[in-house]
Amino acid sequence: MSPTLKSHGRSRRLAGRAGRTLALFTLCGGLTIAPLAADAAPAADPAPAKTAAKKPGKGGLGFDLPVQEFTLANGLRVYVVEDHSTPAFNMTLLYDVGSRDEVQGRTGFAHLFEHMMFEGSKNVPPMGHLTFVQRVGGNNNAGTNYDMTVYYNNLPSQYLELGLWLEADRLRSLEITDANFENQRSAVKEEKAMRMDNVPYSAAVQKWLSAAWAGTGYGHEVIGSLEDLNAAKTADVQAFFDKYYAPNNAVLVFVGDVELNDLKAKVEKYFGDIKKGPDRTPTAAGQVDRSKPMETVVEDPLAQQSLFLLGWHTVGANHPDRYALDLLGNILLVGESARIPKILQDEKKLTAFSGGQHFSLRDTGLVFIQAMPNKDVKFDAIKQVVRDEVAKIQKSGITAKELQKAINKKVMDTVETLATNAGRASEIAQGALFHNDPKAILTDLEKYQQVKPADIKRVATEYLGANWLTLEINPGSTGAPMMGPG
Repeated sequence: MSPTLKSHGRSRRLAGRAGRTLALFTLCGGLTIAPLAADAAPAADPAPAKTAAKKPGKGGLGFDLPVQEFTLANGLRVYVVEDHSTPAFNMTLLYDVGSRDEVQGRTGFAHLFEHMMFEGSKNVPPMGHLTFVQRVGGNNNAGTNYDMTVYYNNLPSQYLELGLWLEADRLRSLEITDANFENQRSAVKEEKAMRMDNVPYSAAVQKWLSAAWAGTGYGHEVIGSLEDLNAAKTADVQAFFDKYYAPNNAVLVFVGDVELNDLKAKVEKYFGDIKKGPDRTPTAAGQVDRSKPMETVVEDPLAQQSLFLLGWHTVGANHPDRYALDLLGNILLVGESARIPKILQDEKKLTAFSGGQHFSLRDTGLVFIQAMPNKDVKFDAIKQVVRDEVAKIQKSGITAKELQKAINKKVMDTVETLATNAGRASEIAQGALFHNDPKAILTDLEKYQQVKPADIKRVATEYLGANWLTLEINPGSTGAPMMGPG
């Protein structure tokens, strides 16, 4: 449902819906140890395990997700899929905090904590979380986006307690000191310079998105502003951690070679004594401005050739129109045989590449198109093709064959995602957090299969109107200033 996650220290795409947005929207052996027991006395027994209450159908895949779940007394929700086909497992811990939850003047904190969480805790030295996992043959990482922050570990089966100990220790006793904060503040500055400020098109696209989503929690970059980070104090960082890093603001998922009853006892052992956090007031959704078009022209001194983007505001992930919009995006934009790329690239030879999709965040969505023009091609020519193809669907709709092809693509994406422990864990975590449905990925398939051609025509008419969003990025001379809306 969300764009690519920013990751700790390296590029990473989260499996599933969070990783199926184009890269342009990215901001985003030997040593073993004996895990220490939790410092406090064991907490009360967790609630009895049960099969996830919601049991949607199999979505046409011919299999189900056998999710089991339990909840600790401190509010930590735990979801488990036992799969003993390989001696390994994925452990995903998803916190309900992203850049949308930040307040004006304190942006960038969600992403900052993706770094801070590797700075060490009471029993783990700085970067020890990475080192300990990698030295037993596992791997781990983290990511932040507008809606969430995620931490994952892939480990051999015999190191279950290692993963639990590491994650629980930093949730219980993260070292938030002046020195650690300053270290990671500097790391974020370097990351921004490397991944955004000195990457062609990146800064322009991020500013365009922020302007498009002004008035909502999405109206600033995930990485935040340097001014806000420079002004922040260690006490501000601690307050953010205390508010959002709590068991009752997270979901914990295990997929792979684990056993439920054993897992229940060990999760209780390591997480059971961590105190429940404060009850959260839901973050207000805000409203985007759909009343007029937003057309922007910028010069990018790092760009070697132009890049054009177009888009329309749509709906959030829980809106019933999302399914028809997702399929409309596929029909128009996904793959070289989609309507618009086929015309732009093959028939009219206007672009070197083009494509896009529809994606939904928690509170809003976007149909977007990106196109790199061939020599001497102007944006107006590409805009006309887009207008014409949208108008055809608004007037005449689509064929049943086009709709089935788009649904088939969703089925294949789902099969690919569910083929790995990490993919399943990611989808279960997001489904539980955002939809209260750990099997949301299968529920989505059912919803896609219920979409009719008339629904595609209706959403094209309702959402893809005259008030679109456009961005024209042209090469500029070194030091050329960015230009505002054109």
